[in-house]
Amino acid sequence: MSNSVLDKQMRRQTHLNSVIQELQQAQLGNEARKKLIMDFEARDTLNPRRLLIYVANISNPNSAINPNQTLLLADALASIGQAPNLDLMIHTAGGSGEMAEKIVEMCRNHCTGEFRVIIPNLAKSAGTLIALGADKIIMGHCSEVGPIDPQIRIMVGNAPQMVSAWTFIHARDELAKKVNNAIAKKEDATAHLQQLATIDTVFVKHCEQIMEFAKKVGRKWIAGRLTAKSVNQSDADNQADKVISFLCDVEQHILHGRLILAGEFKKHCCPPLEVESLEETDELWQLLWQLYVRCEVFLMMPNPIPVPKAVLIETSQVSLTVNG
Repeated sequence: MSNSVLDKQMRRQTHLNSVIQELQQAQLGNEARKKLIMDFEARDTLNPRRLLIYVANISNPNSAINPNQTLLLADALASIGQAPNLDLMIHTAGGSGEMAEKIVEMCRNHCTGEFRVIIPNLAKSAGTLIALGADKIIMGHCSEVGPIDPQIRIMVGNAPQMVSAWTFIHARDELAKKVNNAIAKKEDATAHLQQLATIDTVFVKHCEQIMEFAKKVGRKWIAGRLTAKSVNQSDADNQADKVISFLCDVEQHILHGRLILAGEFKKHCCPPLEVESLEETDELWQLLWQLYVRCEVFLMMPNPIPVPKAVLIETSQVSLTVNG
């Protein structure tokens, strides 16, 4: 086996077991994470970077992106100050689209240069929307984004269920089409009209508004970056629409949780988005992956207070935990 192959194999490390053993020996690991953050920030002396961690315990229903996290994020960003370049490592199943917009704006207010989003594992829904606000997106061998169609919580029986806003809009439109077709063919449209009458038009209008919000926010960021690179407004809007159409295409993706890996993301969304895909054996990826694993293990370990951990927000200076 050649030296280069051996070198790559050595980089493919199993971090999880060693980190769990370390924490079980009562070493909380905060200092180890802090050192990894500092190691990451020290890698590029020509283009200094700062790193903000946002890792959610997605098994916890209280881990969704929400406005209650503003104070903690503001405090973490205050510890960074004004950074020449800022990276956000994010792992989340999603949450509030409005808060996603705010997180991007908060990060950009603390960044004079390049803003990157690093996705070690999942950045779904509102997490994908945040990625659209970055100048560059860093992904690895198991990173995934997902569709950005907003979800609405409804009750099915006695159980809450998340359903795409698009589904309600599509159901209304399909019924309206059936009514029009029946009328055009001089057929009885009574049954379709009765079904159409049961639809809450105010609720469907709300669905249309939140769908349009997600599209507008993503389009704003993508087109804005393109025009800053001297792309004319019309071309910038068209390229942004290409990305948004792909990410909002419920008929193509079928499920909101469907994975979109780096290869497919790049195929459909580059060049309007700049997506860099790192190999599993890449030195930088191994550093980022170890940091992410340590965050996940920290969230899985028992909490000193009788409340499960939901989100870890961290920089090299501060470590903040959302409990709930």
